[in-house]
Amino acid sequence: MTAISPSSDALKQQISSLLRDELVAVRDCLKQQFRNRSGFIQDVADHASRFRGKQIRPILTLLSARLSAQTAASTQQARRFAAVVEMIHAATLVHDDVIDDADIRRHVSTVHRRWNTETSVLFGDYLFSQAFTLAATSGDAEACRLIGHATNRTCEGELNQVAARLEHSRSERDYFRIIYGKTGHLFAVSCRLGARASGLPEKSQRLLSLFGARVGMAFQIADDVLDLTANAERTGKDSRNDLQNNRLTLPVLRALRLGNESERKQLLEFLEHSSEQPEATAQDCPAIRAGLDSASRSAERLAHRAIDCLQHFPDGPERRTLAAIAMFAAGRPC
Repeated sequence: MTAISPSSDALKQQISSLLRDELVAVRDCLKQQFRNRSGFIQDVADHASRFRGKQIRPILTLLSARLSAQTAASTQQARRFAAVVEMIHAATLVHDDVIDDADIRRHVSTVHRRWNTETSVLFGDYLFSQAFTLAATSGDAEACRLIGHATNRTCEGELNQVAARLEHSRSERDYFRIIYGKTGHLFAVSCRLGARASGLPEKSQRLLSLFGARVGMAFQIADDVLDLTANAERTGKDSRNDLQNNRLTLPVLRALRLGNESERKQLLEFLEHSSEQPEATAQDCPAIRAGLDSASRSAERLAHRAIDCLQHFPDGPERRTLAAIAMFAAGRPC
């Protein structure tokens, strides 16, 4: 199967034509889950609901479910799981913004900046709890186990990222272990839950899980490239956050490996003083250009390897849309 990276508008239209009703139902489910008698909690929930972006994880759940014949029960189950993975993702965003001391998310103030760190930590915990409560209504104990394991892996990924920073790691192996944990695994379980909801066999579930993991890792690499190359107006969040938090992402690791001695020295000086140069960009440092190109190619390779997993499934609009999402994730046009 060959695929090219679609434009953002074309992909949105493609998804809308397939999933309009399902996505409306998922949004309604999320509104219900966020409803609270406490005016304060409701205010925080309403604010956090504005962080909703491309909804790629619930979309993957719904599309994976549609690779098999649907019943009313399987459709309802897929919608429930889609809401669960979106709430888990929202919880991680709220916590990440505390860790990163971020000011903006989706062009609005973060919870901890709008209120305080205590509110942000507790509300993130509340979202996790709500997600597990909703998952329990599925009546599928194995799905609940998968959701719990994915949440564990996400937390492990974040902790491994802290360890890598403290140890000044320049290992690509560490980097890929981190992004599989913090991003790839939740993408993987999003696809697997959709497949499980529609009763696909174990082999199909595993292939879709692998597809999701590779898409998630491509997505994270592309996000790390954007962190260095795009401003906050384009991405909707603080730019150069990784640099400011002393995280060496794949573009930087590749630049340090590919550059000559002089280029590496220049890059290390740039990294050391980047917080003192708010107007500077990574492209101002020649040493990193090769790293950005190399990282982008890795994201594209992961996307193509993800698409290979779809060969097992019959051709159709759902499979083609999953392939388009994989390519979009690697390119991340905004």
